[in-house]
Amino acid sequence: MVKKDLFGQALHDYWYHNKPEDLYTWTHLTDKEKLPVSYLFRSYNQMPETEQKALQIASGKILDVGAGSGIHSLYLQNKGKDVTALELSPISCQLMKDRGIKKIINQDFFDFSGQKFDTVLFLMNGIGIIEKAIYADRLFQKLKELLTSQGQALIHSSDLEYLYQTDAGNHLPTNGYYGDVDFYISYKGQIERFEWTYIDEQTLKNFARQNGFQSKKIAESIYGDFLLQVKLK
Repeated sequence: MVKKDLFGQALHDYWYHNKPEDLYTWTHLTDKEKLPVSYLFRSYNQMPETEQKALQIASGKILDVGAGSGIHSLYLQNKGKDVTALELSPISCQLMKDRGIKKIINQDFFDFSGQKFDTVLFLMNGIGIIEKAIYADRLFQKLKELLTSQGQALIHSSDLEYLYQTDAGNHLPTNGYYGDVDFYISYKGQIERFEWTYIDEQTLKNFARQNGFQSKKIAESIYGDFLLQVKLK
């Protein structure tokens, strides 16, 4: 459920008025960082390699989950691809419509049904929509419903283990998965909190396997984030 929708507000201010303030993001593990809203409207050439690779191999009927400002959907559409942007924020959906994206669905991913896709995209650490790693089974069961028999999901995630490294070694939490975080956004004096997760490669592969999927790492950056391709066995 969208509450304050600070991301949507920032996107709106940038696109319609060109007067956004900077977004700030942080977690209970990390310090506050500035996120220029312009980054959420980046071009293909400005995207990291993991995103570019996902867009290169996205094929067939494509679902872009958490489409935001529509940068990925718009790129694919301009390449002649059949892409649908799925986004929970009504502000973002209106913006994407005004940007010229043809197929937009304003709905939560887990409530969406009734169509099959050859590619489902979860970019910009899109795995986080499940909120906690223990809910990964739910994601893969939903993919069984949405993917065609030969379809693929392209999942972007990160390994946060480095945040627990000290001179004495790693000190991972004992009460829950170490990639589960309280995520915060600040925009124009308002703060929004939600649960998010970053799942490491091996854990994500384990969840995929136990739900009947095969997986393969497609790309990885020097920052520890990666793109995983999963397909039904």
